[in-house]
Amino acid sequence: GKQQYAELLCDFMFKRLFGSEANKDVLIGFLNMLLEDSDIVHVDFIPTEHLGETEDDRKSIFDISCKCRDGKTFIIEMQRGRQKHFRKRAIYYTTYPINEQSRDAREKYVKDLAAGMENARFDWDYDLKPVTVVAILNFRFSHEETWPEDRCRSSYRLREDSNHEEMTDTLRFVFLELGRFNKRIWELDTVFDKWMYLLKHMHEMVEIPQEFSDPLFTRLFLLAKIGNFTPEELKQYKNSLENMGDFNNIIHTAVEEAEMRGHATGLAEGLEQGRAEGMEEGLQVGERNKAIAIARNLISSGMSLEDIARMTGLTVDEVCNI
Repeated sequence: GKQQYAELLCDFMFKRLFGSEANKDVLIGFLNMLLEDSDIVHVDFIPTEHLGETEDDRKSIFDISCKCRDGKTFIIEMQRGRQKHFRKRAIYYTTYPINEQSRDAREKYVKDLAAGMENARFDWDYDLKPVTVVAILNFRFSHEETWPEDRCRSSYRLREDSNHEEMTDTLRFVFLELGRFNKRIWELDTVFDKWMYLLKHMHEMVEIPQEFSDPLFTRLFLLAKIGNFTPEELKQYKNSLENMGDFNNIIHTAVEEAEMRGHATGLAEGLEQGRAEGMEEGLQVGERNKAIAIARNLISSGMSLEDIARMTGLTVDEVCNI
């Protein structure tokens, strides 16, 4: 039958749910559920382009950023395609709101000087307000061997190695791996389970199941009901789906082509050198060929060089010279 509810992991729906002034209650409910020890009652959205100092920085580097009245900042990112260094990328994201805190203190000092305040001074003492990155990933990370196969939520902070004493609460990283979530609807035990299920399966539903009778979930279904979209919203949704499909096709095609070339290169070099080291080196060349092939396809799709570099693990210079 006709699709009733929208795909939540396309840009249009992700920002409709989590990045809209009108739907702040959805974002707040999601964060309070996910972080457990938080009691967020109000957030203000921060335009992500305002966080950077250079023109490159001012390009939207992540999906959504918001701040509580107590200064806590949250970055919410949705990542459909697998990224080799995504944990490191998440750390990089935090540098923007952290630098913003320093800039805000500096700007206050400059304004006080301009206003002729005699006691004006730059007295920021590095009392950083907490920054939390929440990443919804449509794939799975690799973890240590003891990591349970179906554990799809991880939360990282800065802690001491031996006794795990917290160094500071300034940085926190929470990752949701949809690739590890495989519960069926009758197996949903918690509110977290229900959120994960909807993120992965809402577009497959034809009505609101009784498991989702909570008012916040009812609101989610209303926001995602395609029949409620205005003509302009429907157009944006279809464009977002098309972009997502194009992106997935580019990645899948590039990976298939690159794997074929990469394995061929690896085997040829390994056999030619006639030793285990040769095989290993050949496979490394194959991995690089895979990255180059993916980059070449993404260039033709119009994606920025910086995004391509982050996605493939190549440098911007390497991408420029492809």
